[in-house]
Amino acid sequence: MSAHPKVLLDVQHVSQHYALPKTSFLSKAGQLQALTDVSFKLEAGKNLGIVGESGSGKSTLARLVMALEKPTQGQIFYKEQNLNALPANMLREIRSDFQMVFQDPYGSLDPRQTILRIVSEPLHSTLDIASGQSLNALDLKDRAATALTEVGLRASDLNKYPHEFSGGQRQRIAIARALITRPSLIVADEPVSALDVSVQAQVLNLLMDLQDRFGLSYLFISHDLAVVNLMCDDVIVLQHGQVVEAGSAEDIFQNAQHAYTQALLSAILGNSH
Repeated sequence: MSAHPKVLLDVQHVSQHYALPKTSFLSKAGQLQALTDVSFKLEAGKNLGIVGESGSGKSTLARLVMALEKPTQGQIFYKEQNLNALPANMLREIRSDFQMVFQDPYGSLDPRQTILRIVSEPLHSTLDIASGQSLNALDLKDRAATALTEVGLRASDLNKYPHEFSGGQRQRIAIARALITRPSLIVADEPVSALDVSVQAQVLNLLMDLQDRFGLSYLFISHDLAVVNLMCDDVIVLQHGQVVEAGSAEDIFQNAQHAYTQALLSAILGNSH
């Protein structure tokens, strides 16, 4: 067994371009360059923060890491497997090991579904492939009840609907949904930015507690440097789709080198920096 820390996620020279609509019949279609030559590694058990303003490419990077899109250039390895080279059935199987928590706790939960259906949803696809058969209804309910209690809600909440919960409770439900497959990695895309400040702290404390209990790693995508400073071991700073600064959270927050990072710190942390 190697003594070196295990690299969970290895993003190598990734670029992502999107074709823009033609402005006229004779003109060439333009390109939007969302990401340019982005590279980083995330070790198992550690947290990496992806920081930048709106339009910096953070959410594009999240979609690529989740293998929801293929990069225009570069490669993404998860546990040494090239996500973009895997056949569809193997990709679906490995997806159970990385899950996502979205920004909007209101928009990310289907209002027509019960909490049981929402929380157990990742199991319906992953276990069909892994075992050749789906869990029975009782097993699904047990797994969903366990996931709910792990995020501080009650098993009796399974038969309720999203509108019966507050924003903070809904985000706990979204975390339970991500947790139910026992992933190694959770991609958290602005997971507390839509919540009240007092509720933000509760959700962040929950995420840290779950990491301690289950050995999770987080890829934390945020414009809020205070949150990233609290949660992350390492940070990369994106501006216009390019990495302008990368390093340990301590180095970045105490000795930011790039003017863009310095401006983000000044704007968000103010006098506390």
